[in-house]
Amino acid sequence: MKHHDEQLLTDAIEALKSAEPGSEAISASAGRIAGRLGIAVGTEAGRNFQQEAIGSCDDVQRLLGAWRAGSLPAARALLVEAHLRDCGRCLRSFKTGQRTAAVDWSVPRTKTERAPQEAWRPGRLGWAFAVSFALLLWGTIVYRLYWEIPPGVRAEVESIHGSAYLISNANDREIKPGAELREGESLRTAGGSRAVLKLADGSTVEVNERSVVAVGERGRDMTLRLDGGAAIVQAARRALGHLYVRTPDCRVGVTGTVFSVDAGIKGSRVAVLEGNVHVMHSGMETLLHAGDQLATSDKLSPEPLEEQVSWSQDREKYLRLVAQLATLQHRIGQLPFPEPRYGSDLLARVPADSLLYVSIPNLGDFLSQANSIFHDQLSQSPELQQWWARGHQNNTEELDALVDKLHEVSQYLGDEVVIVGFRQGDQPGFAVLADVQRGGLDELLKDRFSSGATGKLTVLDERSLSATADTGNAGQGGYALVRPHEAVFSNSVATLKELEAQLNAGASGFANSDFGREIAAAYDRGAGIILAADLHQMMNKDLGANRSGRPRKNMIDNSGLGGVQYLIAEHREVNGAPENHLNLQFSGERQRVASWLAPPAPIGSLDFVSPNAALAVAALSKDPTAIANDIEAITRDNRGGREADLSETESRIEDTVRNELVPNLGGDLLVALDGPVLPTPSWKLVVEVHDSNQLQAAIEHVVQLANEQEQGQNARPVAIDASQSGGRKFYAIRYTTSGNVVAQYTYADGFLIVAPNRALLLDALREHSSGNTLARSAAFKDLLPKDGNENCSAVAYQNLSPVLNPLLGTLSGDSADLLRKLAADSRPTAVCAWGEENRIEAGSDSRLFGFDFLTLGALLDSRNKSTMEHVRE
Repeated sequence: MKHHDEQLLTDAIEALKSAEPGSEAISASAGRIAGRLGIAVGTEAGRNFQQEAIGSCDDVQRLLGAWRAGSLPAARALLVEAHLRDCGRCLRSFKTGQRTAAVDWSVPRTKTERAPQEAWRPGRLGWAFAVSFALLLWGTIVYRLYWEIPPGVRAEVESIHGSAYLISNANDREIKPGAELREGESLRTAGGSRAVLKLADGSTVEVNERSVVAVGERGRDMTLRLDGGAAIVQAARRALGHLYVRTPDCRVGVTGTVFSVDAGIKGSRVAVLEGNVHVMHSGMETLLHAGDQLATSDKLSPEPLEEQVSWSQDREKYLRLVAQLATLQHRIGQLPFPEPRYGSDLLARVPADSLLYVSIPNLGDFLSQANSIFHDQLSQSPELQQWWARGHQNNTEELDALVDKLHEVSQYLGDEVVIVGFRQGDQPGFAVLADVQRGGLDELLKDRFSSGATGKLTVLDERSLSATADTGNAGQGGYALVRPHEAVFSNSVATLKELEAQLNAGASGFANSDFGREIAAAYDRGAGIILAADLHQMMNKDLGANRSGRPRKNMIDNSGLGGVQYLIAEHREVNGAPENHLNLQFSGERQRVASWLAPPAPIGSLDFVSPNAALAVAALSKDPTAIANDIEAITRDNRGGREADLSETESRIEDTVRNELVPNLGGDLLVALDGPVLPTPSWKLVVEVHDSNQLQAAIEHVVQLANEQEQGQNARPVAIDASQSGGRKFYAIRYTTSGNVVAQYTYADGFLIVAPNRALLLDALREHSSGNTLARSAAFKDLLPKDGNENCSAVAYQNLSPVLNPLLGTLSGDSADLLRKLAADSRPTAVCAWGEENRIEAGSDSRLFGFDFLTLGALLDSRNKSTMEHVRE
């Protein structure tokens, strides 16, 4: 059987040998294969294929020279490539050049068919070397200028208060003043310590406790890296390059400014004291001016600038500057304001579709007097002189020139200047209008404003305006149209032409519109400054969507704020006394959030606050159950009808709050700062109660459910302890793990009173029973606005004196003097609000300018206790 199989195999091989295909069959087969491979093989190529068939390695090696030159037909080149991949001997021969084709008998190729791998000619090789050398030279220059790390000292330690350490690859060691900080090295301050660095570019950096900084240099730029902690930087002015400050999540670019940077767990905060800085964060660049601050996380709430520098050894200098600025502001605030105006001929001639109307008095004389006060204060204050020299490049002459120009122009204008905004197609148009009292204004404008650093002012008359094309601003500083009786200023020729046509037409009908009548009523009361806006028309457009994709316009409408119509804000001064009034009108009855402020009525919670309170905010709201219903409806509408995903315990807490706790609350609420401020601020919360027993049961039920919700290692369950004193029951809320008392509360005369300790509760009860309260004090009543309302819906009151007095007892030297100077310019203020059916009004007869009471928060913060200790030293 085996022999038979072998015989069959031998017969088959012989049959295959005898059936060798002819040239025509080979050519046809080659054509079919070439077609499948996408190679054009003609008849001539087929004959060449037959005549020069590749049968061995020698045949392949004879074609290597032509294949290397790229002159082989595509089909034969493909076969050679395939053979070289499979045959190591031929591949080595090709790489070493042991054999080349003596004669290339392949089909010649035209110039356009030649492969791109042509041999380099000497000329081309020279150009290639030249280009390569130029690129290498340029790359070397750029590297040396911007990327190379040059050796040398980056900073020197000027002073150390406490302990500081140098961190490097070699070793970590404690350092003393005079130590040098090099590239790659970091400085770390210990707890309760500070250090001052002098950078190589002349900048000074003050480093707070537990901070880590490093300094690097690249070309003309220097970078201060703040890995954590806080620093105050006084950046030197540089002719070239910048100083950059990097934190883990932002970069600050500066030159010649003073600012603070704080890098913490939540993010970074940048606060500018002088000059401007550029902050790059999350792919966006923000320009901050003096007084501005930026936080890189929404978890960081704004803080006063004073708090940013409270730890500094130069805090006295910064406080002096704040005090001088407050004094300057107070002196300017004593200047007489222009007399109220009781009418306007411009109101009837602005466009009928105006959405913004701002009326201000002619302030030329006021600005001139304010500039004189500024120069007087500047000449007396070294702090102001240093601030002005550093932040404003001594451009006093430029300021004087600008004030002089404005004063000159004001002498040609009437007693009012109006800023008007209206729709101009898809874009808003803005212009400034004023009456002209005497001739010559056009010549003055051409003479004084024809050139300048910010661009020139093009002065037009009626004839030249009609010949001017509507090409936009086109790099101009602006345009002025001077008519016989009016002057119009704008940055748009089209806006001027529209106002020109309106002024020629006479009355526009705007004064008789609903919006115009509201503004006319403000004139009837006596106009100082009027700001009027048609908010409904301004908001009646696509506002985009929020992060969840829901349209913001729908969310505003769901909140009830979509019904807002007009905003009318007024400020006037009568016999030196200020009057401020705000009117927020709605198109109909106030809905949802807009309706939460209740109508005016007596505010009983004020009777638990002493006359010496530093801060008190009280308000009347509509029924809390109705507010809860509004919140539920707003949340449901904003979610598109979807219910919130709550756990079983969370749902039980929500039901308990809604059905047991809220129905027992009234609409009278107060928050106050009333009593000692050190060591713990004496805050106070007063809430109206319907049924104290039911409310207490609801509170205990909520606490029980909340403790069930608190699970795990970080759980902080609370307990409510009840005690009896003087026939009254008191309650204390404490953490069960630490035993710390969070707050204490009691009930009295239909109110729930909450405070940090029982002593404050007793004070509130005593004041309420004696009648010696803030609401009944003559000083408080004198601050309330003079109008026809016997009650209000809300009131906000502040008086810094009770807070500053205990602070002054903890300070000595310059700090106490500075605080006394700041306190001398502070005045109590009060603002009242009224909730009517279709509007919310607010008014105040207090000066709302002067000492910034947020400074108090910086001085009271527990983090500033070390500052007070240093002052006492």
